Amino acid sequence: MTRNVTPTAKIAPPPLWKAAGEMRVFLNIGKSALSRRRPRRRGQGQPVLVVPGFGTSDVATVLLRGYLDAAGFDVHTWDLGINRGPRGDVMRRLSSRVRSIARKTRQRVRIVGWSLGGLMARVIAGRIPQHVGRVVTLGSPLTADPASSHLSRIYGWFGGDSLQGRAVQTMLRDGARAPVTSIFSRNDGVVAWQACAEAAGSCRSLEVDATHLGLIVDPDILEIVSREVARAPEAAA
Repeated sequence: MTRNVTPTAKIAPPPLWKAAGEMRVFLNIGKSALSRRRPRRRGQGQPVLVVPGFGTSDVATVLLRGYLDAAGFDVHTWDLGINRGPRGDVMRRLSSRVRSIARKTRQRVRIVGWSLGGLMARVIAGRIPQHVGRVVTLGSPLTADPASSHLSRIYGWFGGDSLQGRAVQTMLRDGARAPVTSIFSRNDGVVAWQACAEAAGSCRSLEVDATHLGLIVDPDILEIVSREVARAPEAAA
């Protein structure tokens, strides 16, 4: 179900027919509800912070967090309301959240980020590597290319900056310091898969078959997330 990929040169938004395919998420939710398979207990109480995608809150990650909790991890919500992107003091508050969990648990925090939340998670890991043990992303545009997502016109997460903009370049440099496991799908109807699989720095890309929304509810993919979160911590460059 997973395999490493060879990056390609061109990044473009997913075709519209793939966006329509996001309705498959209801099948994924049904599959999750009917699944009798219990999560393999891979965790030993390691702290895991789950960061939701743009325009969503902790509500969107309920199934993902529940799965990781059942797998034996100490799961934490991001507690910052709706994710409106890396604006204002959001990144500072997210850093504080990670530091707080690390101090309380006396362990480096593993961060799982969905969509834009994954990019934000990797940036945080690059900035405070002493507090982050591992980053796993799901359908995250790690190249920070606004044109790679159909949501770019809505969220404008870098205030309309081009890839040459200072804010973009700073975040890319910070994020590239942190190793990341990027889980992606060529059937993602929201974010171009190349933007997830071709990130700079140390990026372990794993391909699955899912829609963008399905990445956080399909039990087969949640098991992969659990496996990756359980891996030994990695050091930032």
